[in-house]
Amino acid sequence: MENLGVTCDVSACCHNMSGCKCNLSEIKVTGNCGCGQAEMPNPHFCCSYEAR
Repeated sequence: MENLGVTCDVSACCHNMSGCKCNLSEIKVTGNCGCGQAEMPNPHFCCSYEAR
């Protein structure tokens, strides 16, 4: 999925820019919590999330 026109306000993510967008060219979003990683603190279900 191309990351065009995606708004992200998860400022705790190291990929977030200015609290409004993501600097990655592609992101993976799922409806399943954690993307296969046990107890990943990921409230928005973005598999590209990385803590700052």
